[in-house]
Amino acid sequence: MPSRFSIRDSVPAFSTADCEHALFAAKWPDGFRCPRCGHPHYYEVSSRGRRLFECRSCSHQASLTAGTVLEGSRTPLTKWFQAMFLMQIGISARLLAELIDVTYKTAWLINHKLRHAIGEWDRERPLEGDLQLLGEYYGYEYHRYLGSLIVQQGLKPQPIVVGASLDGAGDIVHLKMKAVDGPEGDDTARRGGAGGEEAAERFVQKHVAGGDADDRAERLERGHRGQTALHVAWREAVRWLTWTFGGIGPKHLQAYLNEFCFRRLLCRNDMLAELIACCGTTKTITYRRLVGSRSSIRQIPWAYRRPACSGRRAG
Repeated sequence: MPSRFSIRDSVPAFSTADCEHALFAAKWPDGFRCPRCGHPHYYEVSSRGRRLFECRSCSHQASLTAGTVLEGSRTPLTKWFQAMFLMQIGISARLLAELIDVTYKTAWLINHKLRHAIGEWDRERPLEGDLQLLGEYYGYEYHRYLGSLIVQQGLKPQPIVVGASLDGAGDIVHLKMKAVDGPEGDDTARRGGAGGEEAAERFVQKHVAGGDADDRAERLERGHRGQTALHVAWREAVRWLTWTFGGIGPKHLQAYLNEFCFRRLLCRNDMLAELIACCGTTKTITYRRLVGSRSSIRQIPWAYRRPACSGRRAG
């Protein structure tokens, strides 16, 4: 990966006007439509420094970020667009925070909101045509000897099904990697592992057009020495997760796999335009939904009360 100094030099200085124009086109690709009544005409107004679009028919006011991944964010549009640009490289939240000058938590949330938009983009595009399927495992080895037994149980190698649509020359035209027990997989198929027939069947039902591959799907044998394009793609994904993040735990693994497939399928210019487009049409996800409930933290019962004073002790 290039050094952080060369990356910093490559990040464009987007203007607010350009970002607003691009987000407007992504949110309303066919021109403005009132979210309440669908009217195509609006007045442009300003309230507390925010740019608003007021419908000429029903007077409903819509902001540029409402209904998009950026909704509710106080981070400037220019930094959001710089984060989108940097996602073409695939960098960690720590490095993103340094490059666009935000806190680590803000950078982490931006990255995961972008991955959420990518996940929605991926969900709407099933695999078609000639297929190849590969059952593999992803192991988060860093924590093998750390933590409690419960943590170690949760960090066992994760079964993954990798699938691709191929063109006539055998090149990958569409790629998906799904964790069997992840949010887009099916943990009932985990009993058979990544290479089991049940896991492959569930993958086909969920991620192949029509939910049926018939005789179009070629099943590949897992192994680090495989030379097919699908084997190579999986090794690239593991290498990226290892070098960039030091490994990813099972909780957010699927989001990172979606990002990898998205970047691998699209060249840089196409990827930035496609990412802006899906951010403009995807509703946001909150920090609470991303991190989930904090079940391991026990609430403190504030039941202690100072005993009432019973008077001066007898001498």
